[in-house]
Amino acid sequence: MSGTPTSSAQHATMAQLLQQGLFHHQRGELRPAMDNYTQVLRIDPQHPDALYYCAVIACHEGQFKEGIELARRSLGVKPRQARAHNLIGQALHRQGKIKDALAAFDDALECDVNFALAYGNRANMLSELGRHAEALSSFERALALDPNSVHDWINRGATLSGLGRFDEAIASYDKAIALDPQFPLPYINRADALREAGRFEEALANFDRVLGMVPKFAEAHVGRALTLCALGRLEEALTSAERAAELKPELAAAHRVQADVLEVLGRAEEARAAHDRAAAAQAVVPPNGG
Repeated sequence: MSGTPTSSAQHATMAQLLQQGLFHHQRGELRPAMDNYTQVLRIDPQHPDALYYCAVIACHEGQFKEGIELARRSLGVKPRQARAHNLIGQALHRQGKIKDALAAFDDALECDVNFALAYGNRANMLSELGRHAEALSSFERALALDPNSVHDWINRGATLSGLGRFDEAIASYDKAIALDPQFPLPYINRADALREAGRFEEALANFDRVLGMVPKFAEAHVGRALTLCALGRLEEALTSAERAAELKPELAAAHRVQADVLEVLGRAEEARAAHDRAAAAQAVVPPNGG
């Protein structure tokens, strides 16, 4: 609180402003929401909820340093906020600070042992750190608490794929698809797992399904090209790789597949040019979070 105690009338005003802010926030109207939260902070600069929601908006807008500072201010007033620790972890992850993010998610779970979202986020950090067994355990806990989390089923599948456990990964993607049949991401992950498992015809059917949903999904065209290569259908593979490169010229994998197919087809000069495009695309590193 500020130096002067707030009156009952000020408390009522802050409660109203906070509700108005949440109304705008839930509708995606971030500027009006921020205006309401800021008005609360003018009355009480240490209001923990207003600080937290300002932190949420800052992180949403890519202002991760500011978001972390605001969330930590909120924790300074109200320490046992699992949501604030979780938000800090997400922001740290976007800054590439994986170990610090993991510690923040652990702090969130210390505050609330049943916080499914934090278990899922923690699992993602463990997977990025190569601690796959621990990641799977954390995913299992997240999904026991929230079995309808599509993203946790997808990310669990990705971890299993990374371990070469493709049948289990495919089953995990199937769970995600059952929960949200219109979401293309589990389909492409499933297709990749099928391809890596050597089930090429099934993989091709899955890539085609993804592209029926999202025709301009460049990464799906790359996966389709790789699958067609494995099936020996090189001209079709080249067409898919060219389409991927056309849709997303910065996608190095598209140019690499082009180059590999062109080499097999004996078109050496075109293959060299495709290799050069792949190297140029690989050299362009996007800004963190961009």
